[in-house]
Parts: sequence; structure tokens; C-alpha cells
Amino acid sequence: MKIKNVEKDEGKITISLESKTSKVFLKFVIDIGIINTMDNKIISAVTLLEGTGVSILDAARLICNILDALPKASSYSPVRFCSKVVETGKRYIRSTEMNFSDGFEIYLKSKLYLRPDSLRDIRYLKQRLSRSNPELAGRNFSDISRSECEEWLNTTFKTSPQFNKGRSFLHSIFEFAVKREWVSTNPLKLIEKRKVIEREIKPLSLLDTKRLIDSAKKHGNSNCIAAAAILIYAGIRPREIRRLKWRDIDIEENTITIRPECSKTGGSRQVEICNSLKTFLSGHIFPPESSVCPKNWSRRWKKIRDFAGFKNTWVQDVLRHTYASYHVKRFHDLPRLQINMGHRDISLLRSRYVNMIGITLYDAKLFFQ
Repeated sequence: MKIKNVEKDEGKITISLESKTSKVFLKFVIDIGIINTMDNKIISAVTLLEGTGVSILDAARLICNILDALPKASSYSPVRFCSKVVETGKRYIRSTEMNFSDGFEIYLKSKLYLRPDSLRDIRYLKQRLSRSNPELAGRNFSDISRSECEEWLNTTFKTSPQFNKGRSFLHSIFEFAVKREWVSTNPLKLIEKRKVIEREIKPLSLLDTKRLIDSAKKHGNSNCIAAAAILIYAGIRPREIRRLKWRDIDIEENTITIRPECSKTGGSRQVEICNSLKTFLSGHIFPPESSVCPKNWSRRWKKIRDFAGFKNTWVQDVLRHTYASYHVKRFHDLPRLQINMGHRDISLLRSRYVNMIGITLYDAKLFFQ
């Protein structure tokens, strides 16, 4: 066929074709508006594909391939079905490309509302895991299995409490990864916590507490004495005392206020000041906004303990156990003790903190005077 004639008239184009082998004539009448519309769509399509390395023909073939998977009875329109496939593909690509190291940084940014100590704990746990398992950093979330997580935890954390803490840390990160669609499931859900056997913590004797105070007087300043006395006679947590300021101590009302930003649980509470503690807090004048603990408190407190005879034998939380045990022996008031110590569950006091073996009522009265 060859074009015999082309005529343009009133917005239309008439094309006449003639066969070379037979006397067959074809005539086409095309609306110019349709041609212009098609030209504009082609130009738009080319513009969208510019720089992608994909031709219009390739794009059309790809759409046809996608639509081949569209069920005949589907309620999806062709465009909506293609969009759905693309979104599914995007999620898959995101999940297969996010590695643990990059994902952790995004996770950490989402936790900036936490207290500095809590953020420090998160970084510390990540560093421990990374040091013991260098390959973890570059692994994609979607490629990490339950068995690998368990192996990493076993390699890094030797005791049951440490293992459980590391497991909680990884569990939180993978829950975050699931929400971000970096991975479909959380493998830590298949790893059980280890059973922790609570060891008996024997409270300090009155002589032990006196040795601590004497060591603080000899090897520290007035701040050290006050901080040591608060730990012994108020039972507050070591982290809470590091955040405590002198404005939080009211000698006249006999209370120490633990503010929400200082508390482990995020709530405020008031701790009673007993007569024994009041002896060490009275008579000192410090700027209200200054910290109760002196600079380098952790190092100074260790030195005080060492010179008091507890070098390499100090038990974590022994002072809270001591305070709780003497308090129950003296007052027999668990709800009151619960408020002072900041526990949400009173049963924890009974099962873990209170150990009155060897403590007489006379000892308890002397402790609180």
C-alpha cells in the first residue's frame, strides 16, 4: 500500500491508500484533535520516562506483564491493581535493603524523648552486641533469623539477667522494624526469657552502715557524706540520687521529692527523712539548683566503699535491701515502704527486698532512731 493522497479540511485529515498489486483503494478520515491529544500524551509519557533508561514500549510491556496477574473476577481497576503491585514491591525493596546499623540509628532518633541514662543504656547494649558480633551491623533485618539472634545473645550476655536485658533490647528494635516494614515478623518473639533465680541479698549490719559513713567523712566532702547517708537511710535508687538537687530536700517537712525526670518509673514521689538521715542533712547550706552528689560521684562512691571494707564484695542494690528490711522490722507498714521506695508492685517488696533475718527490733529502732 502506498499513500495516494492526503487532504486536510475542517479539522480532519483524509488519507487515501492504493495497493501496488491490485486496484484496492482505502480511505481514512482522522480527527486532528485526536492526533493532537495523542501527541500530548506521548510527549508527557516521554517526559516522565526521561533519564530512567526505560522506553515507552518497555513501560507498556511492563504494564501488560503486571495486568497478566490481574484475576478476571477482581474488583481492582487496571490502574489501581498496578499501583498495588508497585507499593508491594516498594515495601519488599525497603525491607531487604535496611541493615541493622542504619536501622538502629533511626530507632535511636525515635527514642530521644527518653532520659539520658536510658539512651546511654541503649547505646551500651548495641555496642556490646556489635563488639561480640561484628557481622551484625551490615546484616539486613529481613535476613536475620531467630537462631542467629539467639546465638548473638548467648555470645554477648553470659548471665540470665543480662541475657533478658539484651533480648528486650533486640525485641524493641525488631518491633520498630516491623512497624517500618523493614521486616515482616519479629524473630525475638520466638526466643523465651531465661529464668532468673533471685539470690538472697543479706542486709548490711549497723556496723557496716557506720563504716560507710565514717569512710565518707574521711575520704569525701560534705556532699559525699550527704549522698551516702541518703542512699543508706532513704533507700532511693543510685540513679535517682545522681539526679537529685538540694531544692528537692525539705528538712522542715522531712521529705525528699523524687521528680518525674529523676524517677525510674517516670512518676514523682516523696520519701520520708528519718531522724538518722536528718542528722547528716541538717546544717548544710548549698545552692538549691546544685546537685547533691559531687563531681565524679561514681568514682568517689567506689572509693568510699573500698575503704569501708567492701572492695570487690559490694552487692548491687544492697542498700535498698537494707533500708527495706530495717523499715519493715521497725514499722510493719508495706504500703508506706512501697511509696518511699517507688515500687508499683508491693509483692516485689515481700519477695525480693525484705530480709529481716538477723535484724532485731532494737537494731531497727537504732537504724531509724
